[in-house]
Amino acid sequence: MNNNVGFIGIGSMGSMMVNQFLESGDLKQENVYLSNRSQEKLENFKVKYPNINCCKSNKEVAAACSRIIIAVEPLNVPEVIKEIREVLNEESYLIISTATIAFEDLYKIYYGSMTKFMPTLNSRVRSGVSLICHNNVVSKENSQFFEKLMGSISEVKLIKEEDINLCHNLTGCMPAFIAEILSKFLKAANKFSINLTEEEMEHIIMQSVYGTSKLFVENDMKLEETIKGVSTKGGITYEGIQVLEEKLPQVFEEVLKRTTDKYTTITQKGEDIVNNMEL
Repeated sequence: MNNNVGFIGIGSMGSMMVNQFLESGDLKQENVYLSNRSQEKLENFKVKYPNINCCKSNKEVAAACSRIIIAVEPLNVPEVIKEIREVLNEESYLIISTATIAFEDLYKIYYGSMTKFMPTLNSRVRSGVSLICHNNVVSKENSQFFEKLMGSISEVKLIKEEDINLCHNLTGCMPAFIAEILSKFLKAANKFSINLTEEEMEHIIMQSVYGTSKLFVENDMKLEETIKGVSTKGGITYEGIQVLEEKLPQVFEEVLKRTTDKYTTITQKGEDIVNNMEL
């Protein structure tokens, strides 16, 4: 097994990982191989990292690297694996950024050492939780390598495949969910504002969220403890909490139902794509 790590796809998450791993020194430029549909992105990486290896095809990456990170759109994963499988060998380790293509469907194309993982936007600031799910033939050497690599940019949570959808709601989806909730709160506050601008209120909200997250993480303050620490029966915060307790449960249940339904739909599409491929 060589020390080369390939990245097939350098979109938003792929680019983030390459940048973080290289800037931290977790990977060396000369050991990183990239391929991407847009040659312009490859050229930009070559300017930033002169010793990186930019390849003309996915096969070239797979042939050069024992460890191959596939960071393309989920429904494109089967085609990528089919494309590169002829250059894979018993040392090849596929690391796939997807929550929605089942191992059993991927095995119809190629059976070997595989890990599915779900990174998070929070890894840009070396925070958050990355989800990792190994199949049953991943070696201890490979699992430890990838867990350590992802552990350099986030906390790592090992999960079973059947827990991927729910956990993805709690990690990968969560930054967007939180931002949407805060955005709607800001819009509502704007209707009540007398002198504050929307920009000033947004800054106040961001600082409040930042401080609250520090209480959770650094002081290990629990959710219920936080509520009780601010909300006193009969007080102003208490009135707001009463509204949230009444309205939010059904909202979040609907969110989880909708995301679960979408997960099932995409997973089925992935299965259909594989079943209709000429293998």
